[in-house]
Amino acid sequence: MSIVKNSVLTLIIYSIVLDNKHYICTMKDRKIIKALSKLNVYELNSFRKFLISPYFNQNEACIAFFDLINDALRNDQNFEELSNEVIWEKVYGNVPYVDVKLRKLSSDLFALFEDYIAQKAMEGDEALTLYLKLKAYKNRNLKDLYSSAVAMVEYSNKKQKDKNAAFYLNQFNVEKTLLDLKEQDVMIDRKTNLESDVNLEEISINLDVFYIAEKLKYYVTLLDFNKNYNLNKKILGIELILKLAKSPVFRDYPPIAIYYTVSLSLTEEQNEEHFFKLKDLINKYLYLFPEQEAKVIFEHCITYAVTKGNKGNSLFEKQAFELYNKGIVEKLLLYDNKISTTNFRNIVFYGCRLGEYDWVENFIESYAEHLDEKIRESNVSFSLARLEWYRKDYRKVIGHLVSTEYAEVFQALLSRTLLLLSYYELSEVESLSFLLNSFKLYLDREKTLASQRKTPYYNLIKYVRILIKLTSKDKAKLDKLKADVLNTEWIVNKAWLLEKIDELLLK
Repeated sequence: MSIVKNSVLTLIIYSIVLDNKHYICTMKDRKIIKALSKLNVYELNSFRKFLISPYFNQNEACIAFFDLINDALRNDQNFEELSNEVIWEKVYGNVPYVDVKLRKLSSDLFALFEDYIAQKAMEGDEALTLYLKLKAYKNRNLKDLYSSAVAMVEYSNKKQKDKNAAFYLNQFNVEKTLLDLKEQDVMIDRKTNLESDVNLEEISINLDVFYIAEKLKYYVTLLDFNKNYNLNKKILGIELILKLAKSPVFRDYPPIAIYYTVSLSLTEEQNEEHFFKLKDLINKYLYLFPEQEAKVIFEHCITYAVTKGNKGNSLFEKQAFELYNKGIVEKLLLYDNKISTTNFRNIVFYGCRLGEYDWVENFIESYAEHLDEKIRESNVSFSLARLEWYRKDYRKVIGHLVSTEYAEVFQALLSRTLLLLSYYELSEVESLSFLLNSFKLYLDREKTLASQRKTPYYNLIKYVRILIKLTSKDKAKLDKLKADVLNTEWIVNKAWLLEKIDELLLK
């Protein structure tokens, strides 16, 4: 490579490292492109109206720049074609190119985007907007004009749907502002009825409910982290919060009742009453929570049922399936219109366990589009294989599994296990022997799995190797094998293995 080429390459690399907003050839990785690509057509139209308002924006170059991006997004244009020079010419005409100015334009448009989404967020929060209006009246001493705002607050409270912790904080802010206005009346000798107008009790109770509910919410999050990541973190004063949460004064407020019960389900897992109480509270109160928060609460309930179900508790297998059904109907399982692979696989598993084969097949077909595109094919093929396993169509199981690569370790383990069982059921000893060897080799080489996670699979391989060498005439060896399996704690598909041994013993 020539010195000139080396110099150019160095300049390009240095330019990118120096400021990751500056791309020599393309626009596709700029923050403003990523931001605007998240907006739908209606939001893009709305943002343009925001930009052409002189109150929010007086830089016409930002409008021209947005129009370029907007057109590209609507026409699925490749942003590789929008070089810095092309953008500059379309926005500024024949003026000499200045890179710093173009980068500032991109930064200015992104700042306007941030203002826009903040504005939309405030417009979408009626309670917050009304509180800010009241506060503005107070700060400007517009006591004679604020009665209509007070009436709107009262009306808003009556129709307010969300009653999570944030609702009580907003109530606290509103009541506090009303009290400040009444204190002003007292100071300037305006008549006020202290008996009916002074609202200290409402201020105090709203603040307490917010504080207790919010502390419980983060306590639940901490318990989850401690469990999943083997931490030992604590929240100072949580004992007092738990005591207050179960007191008659606070226990019936929905956010306190729900998060307190979730905390009990995490700290007293053996007491199944907490699960059933949480399920009842969800049926009664979940609609009072904003969508994202409701989904997190619902996940807590599902996780408890799945944990119990995975330990072979048939009651909780049914409970998990019922909850997943509710989640599908009420769209509680979708985040950004995507379903997690864990939930997708669990729904298939529990549906199959309960014999709901046609329902499961319909679910796979209907919800496949909600899986991330990168892992969609592998998850669908594995789920169909699992379904056919329960239908005992082992040829179809093999057909689904052998044609797909599984990059995710957990899914690779499950697919190999299903394939192993299917080869055994079809008496394809040669294929099974080859798989047993390759499966063990995969476990030996897989460095991301801890040894204790590998053990159940190693044990399955070991005992199946013994089993395929025995016949119904080898009673003594079969009895010993059964005893060994029963005495081995960790074996994948242990129940299936014992079933196959018993089949030979009964022949």
